[in-house]
Amino acid sequence: MGNFGIGTGGMIFLFIMLALMLYLGYYSFKQRSGESMSDYFLANRGVGTMVLAFSLFATQYSGNSMIGYTARAYRIGFSQLVYPIFMVMVVVFYLLFIPRLFVLAHKYNYITVVDYLNDRYNSKLLSLIGGIFLLWGIVVQFLEQLQATGTLFAGVSPNTPYWVGVVFLGAVITIYVMIGGMRGAMLVQALQGAIMFFGVLFLLIFGWVYFGSIGSAVQTLAVSEPAKVLPPVSLSKILNWASTMILVGLGASLYVSSIQQFYASQSEKVVKRSLTRMAVLTFITPTILVLVGIMCAAAFPGLSEMESEQVVPYLINAIMQKSPIAYWAMTISFTGIIMATLSTASGVLISITSMLIKDFYKGFINPNVSDSKATTISRWFNLVVIVIGILLVLEPSTTIWRLTEIKFEGLVQVAPAIILGLYWQKASKASILSGMITGGVLAIGMNLAGYASYMGIQAGMWGLILNFIIVIILSNVLQPSSEEIKNNEERFVSVFRMAEENK
Repeated sequence: MGNFGIGTGGMIFLFIMLALMLYLGYYSFKQRSGESMSDYFLANRGVGTMVLAFSLFATQYSGNSMIGYTARAYRIGFSQLVYPIFMVMVVVFYLLFIPRLFVLAHKYNYITVVDYLNDRYNSKLLSLIGGIFLLWGIVVQFLEQLQATGTLFAGVSPNTPYWVGVVFLGAVITIYVMIGGMRGAMLVQALQGAIMFFGVLFLLIFGWVYFGSIGSAVQTLAVSEPAKVLPPVSLSKILNWASTMILVGLGASLYVSSIQQFYASQSEKVVKRSLTRMAVLTFITPTILVLVGIMCAAAFPGLSEMESEQVVPYLINAIMQKSPIAYWAMTISFTGIIMATLSTASGVLISITSMLIKDFYKGFINPNVSDSKATTISRWFNLVVIVIGILLVLEPSTTIWRLTEIKFEGLVQVAPAIILGLYWQKASKASILSGMITGGVLAIGMNLAGYASYMGIQAGMWGLILNFIIVIILSNVLQPSSEEIKNNEERFVSVFRMAEENK
């Protein structure tokens, strides 16, 4: 699709930004208050509004969305406008449960989501199974970022092997996360979020200038591929649209890495202000990416499913060769995508190691390990996780969008445990555990049987529907024990009541 366009100047700019990231990791290391798990995993709960807002933005709009979701817009056209809608739904779901969860996290010093599950339901088995679903979500998310990085480098530079981008940038993530922990990751994410937004904007502007307007792209596709410019009309497509909106919107709000960033914020006021600022960027950015995908469909027709994963790199490469101004604008876009990928991967890496060490190692294997020892183990375990991740994505066999669906189909099975547990006193550990297991088994079973969706609704959504039904029925049939009711009243209901009174 063209010769390599990044050039020496662009690589120097990228290296400067990577060096700045490493410096921020070192700076965060110097700012630490000690070798505590709260400081390493939650930045000592001192993150402010703008850092949290841009960090969340950079986490949600990462390499998998900028590469994979744009590629899906290339493949299905305007039906991908579900993307900006489900990203707005992420903020809606955040507002549903994050304020309450934040209050509990600061009162009871939660570090991970599993801390809440264990506290609310007092069940090791429920915490273990819920932790596995949560871990599944962020592990697949991490693999998506590595695959997106390799895809970007291979697409922009035909002479650069896919694995070089994965390994090189994986090494950078490992270094600054091992040094700086969550504070380093969030400072870097805030910087990356700002660069990424301008990079996405430049993609649309320069794509419009050199490849024609959205109107001309629609005219081209109306003749060559009319299905891409028509709304979904069949029942299955409409149901798939609605199902995707809920699956991704709810699933993305349950990312352990994002929830930990909320835990790390200074106050509930900071949380709500950050969500307000994030909501604006949340709608604008995905809309731009869908329009970029539409332009690419007209500019680079005939790509296969896996080839379409590289439409954004192709576009960057083609625009870079048009003029010096275009070259530097696309250098910022290229760097912005790299930054987006790294920002998410760094936060996810922190969350993976925090769950493996805090929830599984300390929770089930060695409960007496000290905080300083656990933190030291976590720093080095980052290296183990990233090496395994690199090995798993060296030969990509599926699209980033399919990985996204698989990821959320498991992750959403924890939603009833978290959301109903915060609002409904009748939600008991027996009903939650039964629903989670049954819903998960249905989602996995349908996928293994070759039914990734039925009537347009993804297997994971069928699992979630069954999950909720079982929880509601069993919670009304099997009343919580007196001990559960007492614990819920003392540790949760009274806390929420007090928080409301203090507003």
